[in-house]
Amino acid sequence: MNTDCALCGLPLTSMDTLLGENKLSDGGVLCNKCLNKATNIDKDLVSDLASYSLLQIRDIVLHGSIEEEEPVETDIPNLRVATEVSQPIQTGYTTETPNRLDEIKGQIASLNANLSIFVNSEVKELVNVLEKDEKIIAIAEGKYLYNNLEGILVSTQNRIVFVDKKFFGGVSENEFPHYKITSMQHSNGMLSSELKLFTDGPKAEFKLYNRNAAKTFYDAIQANIYSSQNQERVEKEISQVKDIEKPQQTPVKKEDPSVIFDKLEKLGKLRESGILTDEEFTEQKKKLLDKL
Repeated sequence: MNTDCALCGLPLTSMDTLLGENKLSDGGVLCNKCLNKATNIDKDLVSDLASYSLLQIRDIVLHGSIEEEEPVETDIPNLRVATEVSQPIQTGYTTETPNRLDEIKGQIASLNANLSIFVNSEVKELVNVLEKDEKIIAIAEGKYLYNNLEGILVSTQNRIVFVDKKFFGGVSENEFPHYKITSMQHSNGMLSSELKLFTDGPKAEFKLYNRNAAKTFYDAIQANIYSSQNQERVEKEISQVKDIEKPQQTPVKKEDPSVIFDKLEKLGKLRESGILTDEEFTEQKKKLLDKL
């Protein structure tokens, strides 16, 4: 039985479920607050809510929340009241340097990503997740099927990260370095698509809330994936060659000190008798001392 609102995630009350009219076609249930918000945008929902899925309701709320308000006509002649849109003040003297969040939002905008207002907190969290030199090359909204958490799937030039900003605080973060991904697959349905990442360990599966999102994500990162794989393979081969070329050092066999001292004494006598030169004596002495 559903105990939380499918849209906002807040616990359902007895008033929300009393009449049983807040249920969606995919089994989700809306609280009265979310239902009122949706029906204020689309009046048809009042009589036909059971035929709508959660994805359709989210699209209705999203599109309804970003529509511009129409100017309000008044009874006073020549007076027209309209919603003012604030614009940044520009001067000819200084230009403010964009911060990291502005850079991230700019990268997302350049990708024409179809993200909803429900992942605004995850987008802001990318400031703490990504390194300063990381650039977003792909992004999509969806669910990580391993833990059923909803958030954003992001790829930079080096890795893929799934980020979920939990409702009551905290962040869930799953990382997949490009060089560890052996292959990828994507497929699409009527309203959503799926992306699968295969690694040396378990595969990672994601349901993305747009029927073209998985293919777009796949196309954007596949070149980086294969480049990282080739670089990793080359580095391993170079490392193996270096290991082979390293000179193998034979460990010096240790001997009993008393035996070494006897041999040193004999060496000294051989030098005194002129049988060994000073250079030969020094060389042999060093070899004996190394065996101590």
